Amino acid sequence: MWFVLRNLKTSISKTVLGRFGRDYIDVKKSWVLYDVANSAFVLLVTSVVPIYFHQIAENGGLSESDYLSYWSAAISIVTLLLLFVGPLSGALSDKKGWRKPILMILVAIGAITCFILGFVEMWLLFLVILSIGKIVYNASLVVYDGMLIDVAENEEMDMLSAKGYSWGYIGSCIPFAMCLVVVVMSDFVDFMDDPILTAKEAMIISLVITGVWWVLMSTPLFKNYEQRYYRGFKFSNSSEELVKIKGTLRNILENKAMLFFMIAFFFYIDGVNTIIEIAIAFGETLDLGSVGLLAAMLLMQLVAFPCTILMGKLADRYGTHRIIILSICGYVCISVYAMFIVNITQFYILAVAVGFFQGTIQALSRSYFGRMVPKDRTGEYFGILDIFGKGSTIIGTGVIAILSSLIDDSYIVPKVLLALFGIGLLFFLLSTRHHVYDVSPSK
Repeated sequence: MWFVLRNLKTSISKTVLGRFGRDYIDVKKSWVLYDVANSAFVLLVTSVVPIYFHQIAENGGLSESDYLSYWSAAISIVTLLLLFVGPLSGALSDKKGWRKPILMILVAIGAITCFILGFVEMWLLFLVILSIGKIVYNASLVVYDGMLIDVAENEEMDMLSAKGYSWGYIGSCIPFAMCLVVVVMSDFVDFMDDPILTAKEAMIISLVITGVWWVLMSTPLFKNYEQRYYRGFKFSNSSEELVKIKGTLRNILENKAMLFFMIAFFFYIDGVNTIIEIAIAFGETLDLGSVGLLAAMLLMQLVAFPCTILMGKLADRYGTHRIIILSICGYVCISVYAMFIVNITQFYILAVAVGFFQGTIQALSRSYFGRMVPKDRTGEYFGILDIFGKGSTIIGTGVIAILSSLIDDSYIVPKVLLALFGIGLLFFLLSTRHHVYDVSPSK
């Protein structure tokens, strides 16, 4: 079995990795490939999983409004826990020799979560296990983002970060397409008169595919990555790590450019994450059809691949901050448009628009911030950024959860998003007025 997996990995490396460009050495390709690995998980849990949860929630007696409310509440609880897990993971990963092992452990836990989740039929237990998977997934991103400093120089960060997100989008389509075939062949959706599989069997197969893909595509990074920047090894308890994090927060407060950026990030990335988490559930409440919604998500991934690369090149030419501003404005327009969606065709248009900006704003925010932070404390700083990023999601999903339970309005989602992106744009503009570093090293 191991011989087969090893040869499969070699085959994928030759056919896929070779396309990243000759100027990228193996460790850079391996770093990009981890985006391909983890994107499969996030795509599945933001597309197929909400539909499946909708079914088991209905079987458990939950109404439409309760379904959206509990789903949003679970996201908010996960985010609250990440306020502690993310920074702690980042701080620990800054220690010499710790970054790779921590990432390996998180990937292993995430894969195990995938393997067991499909066997759960109780909606509450399903949410609990799914939440564990999301926690380790997001914690792994903190560690992974901190690796960017080790694998790229300042002038390479924009394009390498963009390549990570873009190849993550297109690469995740491979396991997702497999899962989509399995879903269509089952009674998961009303598509076949005589389904071959049950919804539960389709869910099990899809999650196993995703877990195997996550581990397999992570293997090159585990093999090739070496930590270049780190703090000296020292055993310390969690309270000492929290003291160090407190000192980092004090440094951030003294740097207005970084402070205003992180506040802006808090709001606009909340909008981005809320769209990722709520899009399918939002479409379900509008009765747009499960197959059409899944196809829209696949379309969004395909659009995001070239657009993220293109916008990364534009950032090199015109400045990272300008392209981030353009992306936030794009999301403002998307939020307004979403208020008028009534059919699946309009949802497709929305998916294309989101695909154009989604990878761009995440990739450039990562590289933009990466050039600000001390190289030997990247994990710690990215852990703090994770507080602002993932922590902010409590606002979006939390407000949606509360308002959905109080107000019978399916369009409450885009209204909340519009406010988030508007505030984010304001603070980002303030950040650009105070920056004293080069935001476009390749001018």
